[in-house]
This record gives sequence, C-alpha cells and structure tokens, in this order.
Amino acid sequence: MKFTKVLPGLVMVLILLATMVGCSPAATPEPAEPAAPAATKVPATEAPAAEEPEPAAKVYAYEDMVVGFLQTGSEGGWRAANSASFKETATQLGITLKFYDSQNDLAKQVAGFQQFIQDPEVNVIVMSPLEVTGWEQVLKDAKAAGKPVILSDRRIDGFEDLYVTFIGADFVEEGRKAGREMCKLLEGSESKNVWELVGNVGAAPAIDRGKGFRETAAECGIVVTNSQTANWSVVEGKQVTEAWLKASKDVQGIFGQNDEMAFGAIEALKEAGLVPAVDVKIISVDATAGAFQAMLDGTLNVTVECNPLLAPQVYEAALAALNGESLPKWIPSQESVFFMDDPSLKDIAAGRQY
Repeated sequence: MKFTKVLPGLVMVLILLATMVGCSPAATPEPAEPAAPAATKVPATEAPAAEEPEPAAKVYAYEDMVVGFLQTGSEGGWRAANSASFKETATQLGITLKFYDSQNDLAKQVAGFQQFIQDPEVNVIVMSPLEVTGWEQVLKDAKAAGKPVILSDRRIDGFEDLYVTFIGADFVEEGRKAGREMCKLLEGSESKNVWELVGNVGAAPAIDRGKGFRETAAECGIVVTNSQTANWSVVEGKQVTEAWLKASKDVQGIFGQNDEMAFGAIEALKEAGLVPAVDVKIISVDATAGAFQAMLDGTLNVTVECNPLLAPQVYEAALAALNGESLPKWIPSQESVFFMDDPSLKDIAAGRQY
C-alpha cells in the first residue's frame, strides 16, 4: 500500500520535469561568418582600334596635269604666238594638252568648255574667253566637277568665286598708254581728230582698250570722230578705213586696237594718197613682229605691247590650283611700249619671238 501512494507522486514529479525541459529555449547557434562574395568576372574590354590616318592629299606635278585649253580662234600673229606658247611649253613641261579652237564662235567655245567638263581625263581648264558674258553655268558646272578654271589673256564679268585667277594684261592701261602717246604725236596739231578701229564687240580687250584710250586722249583735246569694229582683222581694218576716207580725210590719227587692224588702215591710207605715220599718226596694240617691221618701214609710229607668251605663268598657276594653293585673282603680264624712232628698234625687233 505504501508503494501505491508513492507512485502517483513520482509520476507528477516526472511530468513536471518533462514540462520544464520542453519549455526551455533551444541554444541559439552562433551566427556564421558571411561568405566572401564570389569575384565578379569583368569582361575583357578590347583596346580601341587606332584610327586609320587619312590618306595624304595627292601632290600634283606637271606630268600629272591634263589641261583643256579653249583658244578664241585665229586672229593674226599675236594669237598664233599665244597658241604656240601653250603647245610648246606643255611639251617642255611634260603636260598633256587638249587644245580646242573656238573659231571665234561663242557657241562653239561654250560647247568646248562642256566637253572638257565631261572629259574624265581633263583636270584643269584654261580659257581665253571670246566675250565677257555667258559663262555662269559652265563655270558652276566646272566647279561642281572639281575642275579649276584659269582665265588667260581675257577677263569675264563677275563670278570671281567660280574661277581661280586671271593671267594677262591690263587692257585699260594699254588703252591709256596709247592715248598718252597719241597726245604726244598730235601735240601742236590744230585738229586732233582720231579714228578708232575696234576689236570684236563684247571682247574684254576691245571694251577696256577703248575706255583707257579715251581717258588719256581726252586730256589733250583728242576727239574720236569714228569708231567701228573691224574684228581684229587686216581685211576689215582696211575696209572700214576705206569707207571713212571716202566720207572725209579730216583725220590726224588712227588707233588700231591690235596690229592687224592698223596694218589694214595703213594700206587704205596709202591707196588714198596719204602717208601713214606722217600725214596720219598711227598707234596699234600687240607689238608683234609685223608691227616692228612696220615701224622699221616708217609706216607705224607706236605699238603698245600685249605679251602673248603667257603659257609659263598659266601652267604654273594651274599646278598651284590643283595642289590647293591660294592665288590672287589677277596675275598681270609684263609689257612695254615701242617707238618708230627708237635707235635700238632693229635689235629689239630681231629678238622678238612672235
């Protein structure tokens, strides 16, 4: 009986102990050290490729030049010498020259210009323009095609941004020189009536020489009583002068804007019974070999030089333009005045190249 009483108490003790164990908090584990983050693999970056250097600009030499040259036509000794200068100098320098004779026809010259623009071989265009106007479109086309344009011997009106440079004479100054010399020749003359033989209408030298002549001739009282085109021609110069002489012989001087027209006037004066360079003073422009011979013969008083040997200057400028060099808008040629009474005239004449 004693055992029976003890057992329930023992059971109660065991239950109490079990309860206490079940309610005790479990031991908290020590926090683990955080793992080191895995190394992030950075993708390899390619080094930037070195930029390709721009190819050096081509440096042109004379041998690389293919020049399209637009000549006005045939106008006598001066123009022949001018054409020869371009052909001979091109050969000497190794330049390929494509020569186009415009035959004194503006439409043909414009068509020739277009041919050179379209010709893939031509890389520079040189032109002696027949007239001062009519060039805007072809100049724009040449610029668009990347072909520099050089003007030789004759100017055009405006559009300086469309051509590289003009190489040639100061035509106004040539006219002024002729006017000054005519004043000297007619000094003391009671009448100072002068006839003017003009080049083709619309040509820069015809316009400018006439302007310059009047500027200085007017200072000494010269009156231009007749002025008419004779188209740079001996034949037309004679015909025009003959017509004037039939109307009146009241003339003290004749200004021929080129030698050939003056030669025609000389023949007309002779046939009319007048003594050239004595009864009628005569001045011309160009200073060709024929003019020197006329002065040696005593039939021409003065000739004002217009140098036709322009090719070396033109080709030098064309080469500079192809190589991107800047040039002035006008490169003047060097010129002189020659007189019938110059004691050295014969020696000078012997050394003329045209």
